[in-house]
Amino acid sequence: AAFSQRQLLQRMVEFWSDHFTIYLPKVGYLKTIDDRDVIRKHALGRFPDLLKASAKSPAMLAYLDQTNSRRVAPNQNYPRELLELHTMGVDGGYTQQDVAELSRILTGWTIRGRGEFAFNPAFHDYGPKTFLGRAFPAMDPMNYTNPAGVTEGEAVLDMLVAHPSTARFIATKLLRFFVWYEPS
Repeated sequence: AAFSQRQLLQRMVEFWSDHFTIYLPKVGYLKTIDDRDVIRKHALGRFPDLLKASAKSPAMLAYLDQTNSRRVAPNQNYPRELLELHTMGVDGGYTQQDVAELSRILTGWTIRGRGEFAFNPAFHDYGPKTFLGRAFPAMDPMNYTNPAGVTEGEAVLDMLVAHPSTARFIATKLLRFFVWYEPS
């Protein structure tokens, strides 16, 4: 990276690798795949594309225990980090109830095989949910041909990308990284 002809790319890879941190000893080779297919691929691209790629990254899902999240016991680890560290920031305006509802929305997001995003309909919570004031109606659990749980999660990612707290949080972080720690 120090001798690259593409220094801005290398700095952005460093920034996004820190922003979407994944602990190598916990996920092993999945981290290498994430570095290539998520961070490096989207380092100079659009934030919505990067966020969606990270949300479906087998390394991220394994690292933050999303692979263990089930309808009967939704895991809040990844949803909390998604809100607090990846999008809106700790003071972004969400509540603990939003974290709980997001954990229900993302049930069923998991991985299969040696590291591929998968949606498992048997793990998904098909009941009604409310996240950041938006109601998500109950879904038909028998509609496995079109995984509505993936669509529901993607709608939340779109909401988070469009939220003003996300723009403020990401812009401030970029300014701190590239310019000055206390930007005006």
